[in-house]
Amino acid sequence: MIRDVVIQVALVLLLIECVFVSEKLISGLLEEVLKIRAPLSKTLMMMVALLPEVFELALPTALLIAVYRVALAMREDREFLMLSSLGIPPHGLIRLVLAIGLGAQISALAVGGFVDPLSRYAFRLVMFSAQYNALTGNTVAASRLIETRIGTVSVTPRPGGEGNPRLFVRQDDEPGREKIIVANGAQLNGPGETGRVSLQLFDFSIDNFAVVPSDAPRTGRPPTAPISSLRGSSTSQSMVIDDVVPFDPRSRNVAELTTAELFVSAGTDDLHRLQLGKRIGRSFLCLLAPLIAILALSFTTRINQAFVLPVACAGLMATEIIGTAALASLSWIGVLPMLAFLTVMAAVLALAMAALIVARSSAVARPGLSRS
Repeated sequence: MIRDVVIQVALVLLLIECVFVSEKLISGLLEEVLKIRAPLSKTLMMMVALLPEVFELALPTALLIAVYRVALAMREDREFLMLSSLGIPPHGLIRLVLAIGLGAQISALAVGGFVDPLSRYAFRLVMFSAQYNALTGNTVAASRLIETRIGTVSVTPRPGGEGNPRLFVRQDDEPGREKIIVANGAQLNGPGETGRVSLQLFDFSIDNFAVVPSDAPRTGRPPTAPISSLRGSSTSQSMVIDDVVPFDPRSRNVAELTTAELFVSAGTDDLHRLQLGKRIGRSFLCLLAPLIAILALSFTTRINQAFVLPVACAGLMATEIIGTAALASLSWIGVLPMLAFLTVMAAVLALAMAALIVARSSAVARPGLSRS
């Protein structure tokens, strides 16, 4: 049974991961990759880095489906009836599926707590590298709007993809003023030994405008002429890479912190404490999922066989949503009380479902899909 469950879990996980990555590609990743003409190797690396992102929720779902399907096949083949005739009750499955769930929980903690955070960071790193290489190599294939630390930047390629792309930059220069930079050509060089890059502008104009406050009284037509202007054929400015393509360190994104790092900071940071609780709580779903599967099996008949499994999966997801909402309202408590709360709630749910399985052991063993 363990072998069959592992095979089914792997197949369902593969299906869920493929659907998830396909959705990411359709929702914007593919468009971004085509815009910057990222090489196939980096595109594949980004797709692989996306896989662990949904693992914490995909594994309990896959486990529920696998245990349900394997146990249903055993029940319909009269294997449970044979075991019952030997004095082995069907609710003895509880120990076996809990052992399977414990192994899945360890996997969820390892992947969700260490592999996923580092994969998220790797995804950003590869995307940053591809975006920067596109700007320096003039491989931008479509107009792009980039929010940088120096302002809003619009890059427009030339027809045919030849030459340096056109550049439009809007900056908040100082209070009450904004700067507009327009260049008919731009080239990014570097970084050099000091880690700085050089931005060259060709056939450029720099205009400073006065910004009219939104609460200022309207007195005729607003001013449109620039306060000062500068024109030139070529100029160069030295900048930090982070000013061109922003790249925050891993410590600023809570989703990219490992579980060990969250344990260190959770005592003083409510957001880190909530993230830690979500990861631990989702791992407990791996213990509850096989119990939900056996309980759903006891209600499966020839009439409702098309609905029981979807309802069971919906119940698993509802448990995750309710648990996350409960954690959000209890984020003010300490780390140890939060972990104790999660453990107690998981134990109560597991004992309640185990009791129901024992009470319905005859329904678990009795075939329900064949015609009487």
